[in-house]
Amino acid sequence: MKTPKTRGQTPLSLMIAALMLACLQGAWTQTQDSPSTQQPISPAPIETRSIRVQGQASMSIEPDIALLTLGVETQADTAAKAQAQLADRASKVLTALTGAGIDRAKIKTSYYRVSPVYSTKQDKQNIIIAYKAETTMQIEISDIPAVAGLVDLATNTGANAVRSLTFDRKNMEPFKTQLIEAACKDAQLKAKAALHGLTGTSTGLSLGAPISVEVQDSFSPRNTSETMMFKAAASPDFVSPGELEINVTVAIEFEILVNNSH
Repeated sequence: MKTPKTRGQTPLSLMIAALMLACLQGAWTQTQDSPSTQQPISPAPIETRSIRVQGQASMSIEPDIALLTLGVETQADTAAKAQAQLADRASKVLTALTGAGIDRAKIKTSYYRVSPVYSTKQDKQNIIIAYKAETTMQIEISDIPAVAGLVDLATNTGANAVRSLTFDRKNMEPFKTQLIEAACKDAQLKAKAALHGLTGTSTGLSLGAPISVEVQDSFSPRNTSETMMFKAAASPDFVSPGELEINVTVAIEFEILVNNSH
């Protein structure tokens, strides 16, 4: 005799499948939560022991070039006239300098300006009474003893101001290299002395390799002349190049090594 099927009842095979699925899910959750399957905790990073010091080195060197800046100024009732006069005077100065042996490539115009000149009278302050044209010429001179004579020559032919006179060295790199090496050695000596002074020799600490290095260099050109109007005396005593001061500072961080036998 067949058992009649009733609408809404769940077949036995479906109930068994659902029960097995629930068991499998529980087992998977338990496996996920098990300590044996959790990710291992990374050990805390070991702190690096270090010491940071500064090393310094300096030297004085003789300059081998002079940088002369001359000013040429003109004034006229129109801008065109002022510019024409300026061009004429500057051309004469340029011709005189090149005739004295200065390479044309060593002379450059670093400033040029044309501007109105206003009245200074109380009741006419906004009135233009003239125009001023001005330029500056920078000359690189390799023959330092000749500087005084060249200044005199330029002022005689049209320059009416010496804006500045500085001295420099063409190639500073060999000197800077020496100073950087000396400054690094100075930093290393300071680091060793500091480590010894703070901990003594019985702690098992020693200076290791550098971790970081920062280098700063500077030099101070010798400026022997500010603004001098009109003519300068043509005498070797007029210029005194002196010496250039070069300074190098390094900041170095050294690792501190620990001897495990102590």
